[in-house]
Amino acid sequence: MGMAISERWWRASGTGFFTACLLAGAPGQDWVWQVPALGAVEFRRDDDAKASEPQRTAALAKSAPLAGRPPDKFLQRCAPAPWLCAGELRPDGKALAGPVRDLRDALRTIACDLQSRSSVRTRFLRLVPYGDVVLSGSWSPPGPDGTQTLRGTMAASAPAALAGETREQLARLQPFLCVDASGTLAMARTVDAARGVVTQWNGTLDLVVEEADKSFRRVQVADRWTLVAVHPNQDGEFRTRVRQAIEAGTQWIRDAIDEQKSFLVDKGGDERNYGSGRLALGLLALLHGGVPAADPVVQKGFTELRKRKHEDSYTLATALMALAALHTPPGEASRLREGSLTTLPRRELPAKDRDLAAKWLKQLLGNVDPRGDGLGVLRFNYTAGPRYDTSLQQYGLLGMWAAHGCGLDVPAGAFGRAGKHLLDVQGKARGALTLRTATYAQMRDAVWTDGVPEEDERRAQPRGFAYEEADEPPFGSMTAAGVSGLLLARAGMVARGEDDKALGKAIDDAIRDGYAWLGAEFSVRCNPGWAERADNHWYYWLYCLERSCELGGVARLQGRDWYFEGGLQLMAQQQPNGSFRAEHSSTLLLDSTSFAVLFLAKATAAAVTGK
Repeated sequence: MGMAISERWWRASGTGFFTACLLAGAPGQDWVWQVPALGAVEFRRDDDAKASEPQRTAALAKSAPLAGRPPDKFLQRCAPAPWLCAGELRPDGKALAGPVRDLRDALRTIACDLQSRSSVRTRFLRLVPYGDVVLSGSWSPPGPDGTQTLRGTMAASAPAALAGETREQLARLQPFLCVDASGTLAMARTVDAARGVVTQWNGTLDLVVEEADKSFRRVQVADRWTLVAVHPNQDGEFRTRVRQAIEAGTQWIRDAIDEQKSFLVDKGGDERNYGSGRLALGLLALLHGGVPAADPVVQKGFTELRKRKHEDSYTLATALMALAALHTPPGEASRLREGSLTTLPRRELPAKDRDLAAKWLKQLLGNVDPRGDGLGVLRFNYTAGPRYDTSLQQYGLLGMWAAHGCGLDVPAGAFGRAGKHLLDVQGKARGALTLRTATYAQMRDAVWTDGVPEEDERRAQPRGFAYEEADEPPFGSMTAAGVSGLLLARAGMVARGEDDKALGKAIDDAIRDGYAWLGAEFSVRCNPGWAERADNHWYYWLYCLERSCELGGVARLQGRDWYFEGGLQLMAQQQPNGSFRAEHSSTLLLDSTSFAVLFLAKATAAAVTGK
C-alpha cells in the first residue's frame, strides 16, 4: 500500500525518481538540484554572529575583538529557516532565485549555487542595512568527494534605482542604510552530484561596517548547514509537525490568557496598547487552533472580552471575528478551514452576544476617515479622524464580514465603498506577466490521478499595496492585506445582492493584479517588496498571505505552495515553550504566536462565490 501511494505521488507531482536522477547528470556535466516537485531539502544549522564595540576608524575596527551579538539592524532577529524549497529554485534547478534580505541567506545563495563551480560574483540588491551587496570569489576545483573551498570578498554600495522607481521612493530607503561595508568571505561546501544536493556547507563573512561618521564596527557572521533529509511536498512528517506546532502554540496562548498576562490588559491613556485586541486575537487563535469553545480558559477569556470597552478598529474587528468563531459549530469550522465553503454561513447568536456584536459593528463603522464621505469611499482609521491605512482597511472589512456572518445587517453599499478605497490606493502596474494559480478544487480533482493539478492562467499587471498611498513603495503584508480586503469587499457585495458590474469588474481586476504582485515578489523568508519592511511584521505578512489565498481559494500561487513553504519557515521559529520568537523588538510573543497558529491552522474561510 505504501509503495503504491508513493508511486502515485511521484506521478502526480510531475517528477519521478528516474527523471530526478537524470537531472543530476553524469560526472563532468552540470550539477542540478534534485528536489521533488514542490518538495524541500531539510538541513541542520549552527550559526553564530558577533560584533565589536564601535571604533573611531576602520583600521581599529578590523582588528577589534568580537565582544557580543551585533545590534538587531545587522541581521534579522528570526534567522531564516534551514530549508531549501523547490519553489525557490530557478527554472533550470541550478541555483536559488528570489530576494535576499539577510546576510545568512546571501551565504546560503552562494553555497547552493550549483551553476557557479569556479568563479563567483553575485549581486544582492537592497540588503538592508548594507545596500547593494556583491559577493565575489573563486571556488577551488571539486575534490573526489565533491568538496570545494572559496575565498572571496564582500563590497557594498548605495542602492541603484529600480525600473520605474522615482527619486523620492529611493530616498525613503537612505535613512535605514549604513554608510559603507566591506570584508572577506570564506566558504566550504560538499556537493553530492549523484543525489543532486549540497550535503554540507559552512561560510563566514568578516566585515567592517561604517555605521556613521567616525563610527565603525566589525561584524562576523558564520553559518554551517548539514543535510538532514529530502522531503516530498506536504509529506506525513510535515503534517505531524504542523499538528504538534499548533498544539504547543495554543497551549502557550492558553496559559497566557489563564494567567492574565499584563499585555492583555488595556492601559489607561494609551489608545494603541491593544490589550483587549490581543485578548481577542489570542482567543481567535485558540478556537481556530482546535481548543473547544467550552474550554474553561476560553470561556473565561470571552467573559472578560465582553466586559471590556473596545475603541480602536483592530480590537473591534478582531473581537467580532473571535465572537463569530466562538459560535461556529466544530464540524463547520473544519470545513471552513479546508476552504470547502464559498460563502460564510449566517450564524444564530444568543441575544446578548448578538446585541454586543451589533454594538461593536456600529463602533467599527464609526472609526472612519470622514473625508471619505465626499469621495464615495469608506476608509477605516484607528478611531474617527482624518487618516487611514491599508492594514486598518483589511481589519475593517474582516470585522464587517464577521458581523455579516453573525446575522447582522451591514449598511447598504458599505462593502462596495470600502472596496473603492482600496482601488484608489493600489499601486501602479510595473510590467506584465502570466499569473498562474491552482485552486483547491483543482488540487482535489488531481488526487489519485496520473496528472498534475490544472492551473488557471491569466495575463496580469503586478500592482501592490503600500501602507497608505499608491505612490509609496509596496510590500508583502500590505499587498496581501489589500487583496484580502478586495476579496471581502467583493464577497460582501455578492452576499448583499449589490450588483454593480463596473465596480465588480474593477475589483476583480485589482484582485488579479494583486495576486500577480504577490506571485512576482513571493518570499516567505522575509516580508517581500520594499526592503526596509523585510524584517518588520513578518508574522503578520504570513497571516495576511494566508488570508488572501484562503479567501480566494488559492492553493498554489505562481507554481509555489505558499502554505508548505510558509509553514516550514514558521515552525523553525517555535521555541521549546511553544511560543514563536518575535521577529522585531516591538513585537510581543502573543502576537507572533497567534499569527503563527492562525496561519498553520488555515484560519480563514473561502469568501468569494465561484472561487
